Amino acid sequence: MARECQKELERTVGKKWDVEVMQGKANLEVRPTFINKGEFAKRLVDGYGSEPGEPPEFTLCLGDDFTDEDMFRALNGSSLDQDHVFTVTVGASSKMTLAHWHLLEPKDVISAVALLNGGSTDVADLAALSVVESKIPTQMPEVKIRDKIPGGRL
Repeated sequence: MARECQKELERTVGKKWDVEVMQGKANLEVRPTFINKGEFAKRLVDGYGSEPGEPPEFTLCLGDDFTDEDMFRALNGSSLDQDHVFTVTVGASSKMTLAHWHLLEPKDVISAVALLNGGSTDVADLAALSVVESKIPTQMPEVKIRDKIPGGRL
């Protein structure tokens, strides 16, 4: 059904407008050919340094879909200090990606971001609980975060 819908969009909208139709994990994305997630990522990076025109100190870009590869490509090829750019794909370790880092499951994203914020490694359970109970923990235990992540894994 999705393939039929994609073909129909390409045959109609795709012929009339300058757009491309891409199949994602659970969606069809219709987007202008001149703009994509990579272009938005570049624009965000350009606008969020410590001073106007300055690059951000740290860039974390996560995605779990084929449509996120444009972001990884744009950031990996940018003039940013690549020691401070973390492109991360989420999902099966066998999937092909341009991301330099990998997390297996969405709950690992919660843990990684919590660790970056000074939280503890058991935050994934707290975060899941906070969503169910509609509460967010007000305080996390303090943890010293290393400058380098051993083994190239988050």
